[in-house]
Amino acid sequence: MLARQLIKTKFAHRAVAENADLSVFRQKPSGRMLTGLGCIALSYIACWPVIGALSVFAIYIGQSLLIVIGGPVIWTACHFLCMFGVYMAGADHSKAFLKWAIRIFVEKHVPEKVPEQNLSS
Repeated sequence: MLARQLIKTKFAHRAVAENADLSVFRQKPSGRMLTGLGCIALSYIACWPVIGALSVFAIYIGQSLLIVIGGPVIWTACHFLCMFGVYMAGADHSKAFLKWAIRIFVEKHVPEKVPEQNLSS
């Protein structure tokens, strides 16, 4: 049912028509992509240890309001850093993967709607 609805969309139709593949992943990563992946990694590595350190500091100085306000601020900042990293890492790779996955899904579940030359995975 879902595949029949997907094949009606321009995105899925184009993915099947173009025989979408994962060749974009064979290219050498650009500096922009590496920067994006670094931002994502930094956001995951930094978030909870920084909030934990802020908690210890807030307890040490006796200001619990510091963690009540600072914790969500740090978490939000790390979230935005992660989203910036996703943006920098590239919509190209995400879009290529999504097109490939939709093409495979549609070809598997609605083969009668797919032209013969595009049935190879």
